Amino acid sequence: MSPLSRVLERYLNILVAPDRGPDTCTTCFRPTDGYLRCSQCNNHFREFGTELADVVVVISMAGRGGQLAHVLAKYKNGERQEMRRQFTDELAYVLATFLARHRGCLGEFDVVTVVPSTRQRRTTHPLIDILARRLNITRYRFVEALSTSSGNTRLPRPDEYTVQADVSGKRVLLIDDQWTSGASLQSSAIALKRAGAARVTGLVIGRRLDGRPTGTFDWDECVVCRQR
Repeated sequence: MSPLSRVLERYLNILVAPDRGPDTCTTCFRPTDGYLRCSQCNNHFREFGTELADVVVVISMAGRGGQLAHVLAKYKNGERQEMRRQFTDELAYVLATFLARHRGCLGEFDVVTVVPSTRQRRTTHPLIDILARRLNITRYRFVEALSTSSGNTRLPRPDEYTVQADVSGKRVLLIDDQWTSGASLQSSAIALKRAGAARVTGLVIGRRLDGRPTGTFDWDECVVCRQR
């Protein structure tokens, strides 16, 4: 079995497919007890409406204390370089496989970029390295289009996000590793649209939850194509 096959097989037991049922938020897939949106996404929608990301696609739910949450925390801030390298490799495989199988579900995109980190880093963020260098499907369209002066307030602050690339009239695939409140991704999406982006699709590896989600995962299905 190849290294890629081993990782994808193992991640079948780590990833949990988001539920798109009547009791989950239509934006972030958090349980809502029957409401259309969770309270955070509803507040975002009431304040910013169509300036938000046109669609958010979540690859997996990531419960507190679970393996995916651990990987997403340690691939960029792990104590050991070996751990950071291993988890970065694994997430590169996850993204490469998901994008290869579900690119059509995300719609066409002209630009790929990331939600900027609210931490000052001395080295390149590993997600940027994955998208700009390692994945053929993204590297020719990748632009580090955003920067921010905002801290992690968990409140949308689009005025503190600066667009430093020409996105006018372009379709942008905006990628983040984690969604907790959604404030960072949505602030980025708003800034991109105010700079003229025609469409913003958010792609998130893990939607953080306090609880432990249950369910199965299938590489051939995502939250978009499951509804077709």
